[in-house]
Amino acid sequence: MRRFFLVLANDIRRHLRSPWTLLIFIAIPLFMTALIGIIFAPRSEGNELPSIPVLVVDNDKGLGSKLLVGAFDADQLKKMFQVTLTDQADGDKRMAKGKASAMVVIPKGFTLDLLEAKPVTLLVVKNPAEQFLPDVVEEFMKTIAVMLSGAVQAFAEEVKGLRAMLNLKLDSFPWERLAPEFGKAQKKVVAAAKFLDPLLIRLKTEETRAAGARPPVTAYSIFAVILPGMAIMFLLFIVQTVMRDLLSDREDGKLRRMLTTPLRPLELIGARIAGGWIMGLLVLAVMVAVGTLVFRVAWGPFGYFLLLAAVAAFWTAAFFALFHALVRSRNQAGALGAPIILAFSLFGGSMMNPEVMPKAFKAVGIVTPNRWFIDGAALVREGRFPVLSLVVLFASGLVLLALAVPALRRRASV
Repeated sequence: MRRFFLVLANDIRRHLRSPWTLLIFIAIPLFMTALIGIIFAPRSEGNELPSIPVLVVDNDKGLGSKLLVGAFDADQLKKMFQVTLTDQADGDKRMAKGKASAMVVIPKGFTLDLLEAKPVTLLVVKNPAEQFLPDVVEEFMKTIAVMLSGAVQAFAEEVKGLRAMLNLKLDSFPWERLAPEFGKAQKKVVAAAKFLDPLLIRLKTEETRAAGARPPVTAYSIFAVILPGMAIMFLLFIVQTVMRDLLSDREDGKLRRMLTTPLRPLELIGARIAGGWIMGLLVLAVMVAVGTLVFRVAWGPFGYFLLLAAVAAFWTAAFFALFHALVRSRNQAGALGAPIILAFSLFGGSMMNPEVMPKAFKAVGIVTPNRWFIDGAALVREGRFPVLSLVVLFASGLVLLALAVPALRRRASV
């Protein structure tokens, strides 16, 4: 047993002294996770509309047009609309270049026409290159038009009085007449408040989720979905590289020299397999740490995930022990190993979300370690113990190990 641990410690030190291959295989999945996450992650927690660029041409520059433009300054509307005041010529040029979703043109005499209760037309020029955002501007202007029209009609008498006063000079302005006009307006406002406050019908919004539905995807949860698939795919590559010592020892004659010592074949084989398992587990631990610190991935109960990672690394070491017992040379191992890993990753869900896979892919994915590791990681994120994933990976890993050890012993004796 002492010889087993000496070989194991020597193997681990040797791999750590030249870690560039391991570091590259660690960096690649992290880089791919970051790239995919940045591309597909939602930009905000909700599904908000982008800021809509709107040009406003104010040909009136009166009280009415200022009230109309001021409607865009409401707290919620500031986030929705990006308003730019301009003139007609510049607005036409910008619209021709597609620099805005819509342009609102306020006609000259807008304020006076409103005060005299005359029909007035607002022009909304929509960008034909956009399908949705210009319609939002149009509907908003329709709403504002209805509100202004209703306000003018409700306060028609007061508006007429105000219109008459505007024609007078400041020194001849009858200030005493404002009090009765304000009194009338106050009565109407109070009367309207009795009907509108409190409202009989109020609106309340809430979010619900169907049974079994997953939480909404955020910028950080998408990394938690991507990284386990990337981790198991490159775990296979890393363990394959580490376990290649089984072939190197035989081809370089090192195996024959080692077996002339008191070292037993089973101790050497066990040390190589244990080395592959430990190195795989260490690599997964590094990916978990980086995922937590950089991508803020929530893995769930750490003990559950550590057990899942240990079992997945064990399966991988057992599989490549058997694989290297069956191939004849390092060249053959390199030619066959990469396609097998890529097939595991494709059908197992490392390259494609299992939920959108064809049924045939899902059926094949059941025999891959990727599928069971990804499914197990998803359960752990939800705080559940991944019983089925652990049983399948551990049991199949034991079968692979039971087949690999005798095959490797036969190869060692040749």
